[in-house]
Amino acid sequence: MAPARAKKHLFLNYKGGTGKTSVSTAYGYYLAGKGKRVLMVDLDAQAHLTACLNEESVYHEKSLYSVIVKGEDIRNIIVDTSLPNLKLVPSSIALSSLELPLFRMPLREFRLRKALKNAEREYDYIIIDSAPSIGLMSLNAILASDEILVPLLADFLSFHGLKILLETLASIEKDFSYYLGRIHIFLNRYNPDYAICRECEEAVRRFYPENLLKTVVRESQEIMNASSEGKSLFELYPDSKVAEDIKNLVHEVNGGEL
Repeated sequence: MAPARAKKHLFLNYKGGTGKTSVSTAYGYYLAGKGKRVLMVDLDAQAHLTACLNEESVYHEKSLYSVIVKGEDIRNIIVDTSLPNLKLVPSSIALSSLELPLFRMPLREFRLRKALKNAEREYDYIIIDSAPSIGLMSLNAILASDEILVPLLADFLSFHGLKILLETLASIEKDFSYYLGRIHIFLNRYNPDYAICRECEEAVRRFYPENLLKTVVRESQEIMNASSEGKSLFELYPDSKVAEDIKNLVHEVNGGEL
């Protein structure tokens, strides 16, 4: 029997500064720590995910640019991390110049989906960290994914951006006749002592009850420290409260599959 293809989870928010990369890094690391074969894909030209998992690969000659534009097999650019079953497709500054050549290609919206097919049977999960921008690569990531996780800061500017994001996703479903699967919203850097956090949570619960997860990821110095040191939260602070939040997030999204 052929191995099942990987579940592809995309961390997406068009607004920067939501902590998307920190949470996606910890999410993938925890899955790998549970024995799952995990491939992390860095779609951001700033390469923050790459720096967290394999800093040397920021200067790697090959990145997704080689795959999307030059037709390189994605398996040829995968690099190691500190865990043997956690692998990385690194990013580089070259991704910042990808949009123009990508725009000229046939079936340009599905290039990432096609590239991942070469690797998806070798992994249980593929975790994609999208750039915080609206563009062709973000569209590629959306159309390559099974489920979308949206980290949301608990403030009303972020809430307004969430409305735009969900409207965009609905438009993509309609335009491409493509079912996006489950869309999960979770509050990140949440502090229950702040009235604005509680009010934002209530607003999301009122308007998007079918999407909002029970799990919140609390405001934490530990997860920021881990990112600044280029390490996973579970390497440095495995017993922290925010590590418990990430565990809960993984289990809520994946149910009893772990």
